[in-house]
Amino acid sequence: MFILFRKHLFSFSLIIIYLTNITTLAQPPPFFHHICQNSATYTINSPYQRNLDTALSALPTTNSGFGYFNFTTGQLNDKVISFALCRGDLEPALCTNCVNDSIIKLRELCPNQTEAIGYYDKCFLKYSNETRNTNEVALPNPQNTSNVDRFNGDLRELMDRLRGEAAAGGPLLKFVLAPKWILISRT
Repeated sequence: MFILFRKHLFSFSLIIIYLTNITTLAQPPPFFHHICQNSATYTINSPYQRNLDTALSALPTTNSGFGYFNFTTGQLNDKVISFALCRGDLEPALCTNCVNDSIIKLRELCPNQTEAIGYYDKCFLKYSNETRNTNEVALPNPQNTSNVDRFNGDLRELMDRLRGEAAAGGPLLKFVLAPKWILISRT
């Protein structure tokens, strides 16, 4: 009887561990950063909201095959421009999942905003009602350096090397990843 109980207890423990891991894996990581532009908001059930709903539901289906998504709908003030970009080393299914997670998270974090930006480590999402700078986004780093000149020199050296490697990456996919260690002294 005791051996049978131990076998069931062991099996039950394995099931609990398995289910815990599935739950943990299903949860997306937190956004690294997001920006809710306060310039304009939309009202519930407005044409802009309907266009935003349409754009963000269609966006994940527009993958170019290389991790770039874009979808635009509407006219004038109700126009919605949306785009997403995944890291070049991400498998297509994981890329689409990241974009879907970003859509959900950004809508939670920026309710009723006509313009919002958010990113995970693996993908980036932006939607807006304006065409200005749609492909240009500044993503600030909250960490500072004590030696700006050295940092900029190291960054320039790294970017020069990566530019050459990425350019050699084929006719469509230009992606390269490399670590760069920088000694930071805190005074």
